[in-house]
Amino acid sequence: MDKKFYRNNRNRLFEVMDDNSLIVLYSGELKDKTADEQFLFEVNKNFYYFTGINQDNVMLIMAKSGKEKKEMLFIEENDPVKVKWVGEKLYKDEASMISGIDKVFYHPDFIPALNILLNDKLNGLKTVYLDLEQKNLVNYVTSAMKLKDQLEARYTGLVIKNAYDDLILLRRVKTKEEIAMHQVAIDTTKGALDVIMQNLKPGMYEYQAETYFDSYIKYDGQKDSAFTTIVASGKNATVLHYTANNCKIKDGDLVLFDLGARYEFYISDISRTYPANGKFTPRQRQIYEIVLDTNKKCIDYLKPGLSFADYYKYARDLLAKGLKEIGLIKEDSELVNYYWHSVGHPIGLDTHDPASRDIPIDEGMIITVEPGLYLEKEGIGVRIEDDVLVTKDGPVVLSKDIIKEVDDIEAYMAKGRNKK
Repeated sequence: MDKKFYRNNRNRLFEVMDDNSLIVLYSGELKDKTADEQFLFEVNKNFYYFTGINQDNVMLIMAKSGKEKKEMLFIEENDPVKVKWVGEKLYKDEASMISGIDKVFYHPDFIPALNILLNDKLNGLKTVYLDLEQKNLVNYVTSAMKLKDQLEARYTGLVIKNAYDDLILLRRVKTKEEIAMHQVAIDTTKGALDVIMQNLKPGMYEYQAETYFDSYIKYDGQKDSAFTTIVASGKNATVLHYTANNCKIKDGDLVLFDLGARYEFYISDISRTYPANGKFTPRQRQIYEIVLDTNKKCIDYLKPGLSFADYYKYARDLLAKGLKEIGLIKEDSELVNYYWHSVGHPIGLDTHDPASRDIPIDEGMIITVEPGLYLEKEGIGVRIEDDVLVTKDGPVVLSKDIIKEVDDIEAYMAKGRNKK
């Protein structure tokens, strides 16, 4: 992504900030995994959205006073000894080139710079914004929370505001550049699913099917999956977030794949359900067609101004109607025995992009459409998920090239088997 993108995002953030205020954002920290190893670093996406910097222990300060606007980045200085073990981190000129921020400093300058801004009477800064995202986790403490306590102890009368809602609102609508990034991730996922269909067979283990996806996205240059891949065969597909992926796939099983790639942190989130032996049974096809019909109609139903509540209800009504027509249920209330999740969510830099469900769907959002039906006693689980761009002229299915019709799936899987 070009630095102009991040500069434009910061300008939009300046617009929603009060006059005489500043904001501090953190990239995040490395987390210990074991005595001598750390988890792979995952950058805070709100920070990344405004800087393009994917590195731990980086801070951003943006200050606004009248027409004057200041931007400063604070990075770790490279330690020559540490570089020999773990490699180089960004240098000042590199951080500036990525973010479009001219003023880049090292960590020791962060607190002094913050104090100078807050003590400068000419600036008259009265408000500090921090990303104070709340999570229901034990001992959940962030750098922003620690800074809040420090500022409240030192600066009497300073107003501290939680910027989280403003930050995620700015991320809500996607630009052309972001849509293009999503499309790359989706196209990669299509390629991986094509390979899976050509190689899926009874007798292999779920994790063996998963390796086709992992290998494809890594070979394509996208080293990371968007989330933990689900490969669920038979009854396992009736568990919504099944991730063990360790069972043998039996002849006659349906196999549910819920997976995604990511490109420059922009993700795909796709679900497809395939017959292990290449052919749907009449019962499997019956359930699959109900889900597919719901998927298509929910896509057509997506439009700007639609509430998430109405969107979810529309899907539930369609699924209930389908199950009543085949005699599986008599009342709509019984649907909960076969379907218990929402029909979709926003995607972006996160798989479940944070966005208030109380605000109607906006033009420019990318929404998943993922109805499903789960018949535990019959060992049938079906979910079909597409990624859809919402526009005023109608929905644009970004994943339209990933086949989902029964006849197309069977024909493609047969083609793959005939090659062997």
